[in-house]
Amino acid sequence: MNFPEMLSTADLALLAAVQDNADLTLDQLADRAGLSPSAVQRRLKKLRDAGVIQRTVALLDPKAVGQTLSLIVELELERDRHDLLPPLHAWIAREAAIQNAWFVTGRGDLVLSMTAASIERFDAFMERMLAEHRVIRKYTTSVVLKTLKRSLAVALE
Repeated sequence: MNFPEMLSTADLALLAAVQDNADLTLDQLADRAGLSPSAVQRRLKKLRDAGVIQRTVALLDPKAVGQTLSLIVELELERDRHDLLPPLHAWIAREAAIQNAWFVTGRGDLVLSMTAASIERFDAFMERMLAEHRVIRKYTTSVVLKTLKRSLAVALE
């Protein structure tokens, strides 16, 4: 399937609905997409099999589970130590506190979004990261004061 050219209006309606609320029943999704529940089930399977829907997750309130801080961390890496990047990538992928990680242009090389229960826990986390990964030259942290929007939804226009 060649996406996005092959996405029908019904596919887009389904994707919008499941991005908004993945707990909707097949009947509810069918109403939104103008399809039968069995057609919805087939289309969702096709979209999953094609990798359009990568996985379904629950969006938790960090504070409700004790993660009172949200942080944006910018890492600057040593330029000549590319051999040290794969272990850092694997470490980032395993760390539950890191929600997102991106290689970026600009001042830093990597940007992480993460949560922590306290400043002390965040400090311990960063000390461990720096000790285990010598490729990190320095880091800058921004503490999130107020969340204006929290979503992983992809625009479907």
